[in-house]
Amino acid sequence: MIKIGFCFIKGGTGKTTLATSTVLYLNAAVAAAGLIDTAPVPVASLLLAAGTQPGVYAGREDVPVAVTRSPEALDAAIRALEKMKVSIAVVDLPPMPKTPRFDIAVIVADPPGLEFVQEFKADAAHSILAVNMAEKVDLGRYKGLANSAVALPYSSAVAKAYAKLTPAILPHHPKAASLGRWKKAFLQLMNKVAEHVKK
Repeated sequence: MIKIGFCFIKGGTGKTTLATSTVLYLNAAVAAAGLIDTAPVPVASLLLAAGTQPGVYAGREDVPVAVTRSPEALDAAIRALEKMKVSIAVVDLPPMPKTPRFDIAVIVADPPGLEFVQEFKADAAHSILAVNMAEKVDLGRYKGLANSAVALPYSSAVAKAYAKLTPAILPHHPKAASLGRWKKAFLQLMNKVAEHVKK
């Protein structure tokens, strides 16, 4: 099973928004994918219309969702998804200075949060820096942190979808057509993720 962690030391950067959109995209376009919500407040599971107590649920688009409410229970959640024949585990992590071991770490920062990158360590074979609410990112400044980078511009449609507990990337979401630049950047991120999932 490929393990993809959405992580950073700071909260409120968009980890949950990207993790839920990613699991829906990968499940539809790449391979069977499930989400593991390790946050104490399991918003990712709410975005996927799943339960919030520890356990395994069927979420939106029949995506399996394992809720642990703690990164310490990650191994048990991975085993639960493996029993469901899931090929990819997308893990939404709470803010933490160092991650568990992943195949791919998507480090989700926002422009103010970039000042904390020296305090953060992703333990992964491949790392992608996703800077939310930014027009561009200079990977040269963060070369030791990630192998590649994507900037995702602010989108009011994404913010409104999140406020309504709906993953913005859902193809039948009423605002999906208006995501424009954010969706284009999100698909660039998905290409980078899919490139390493298929290896």
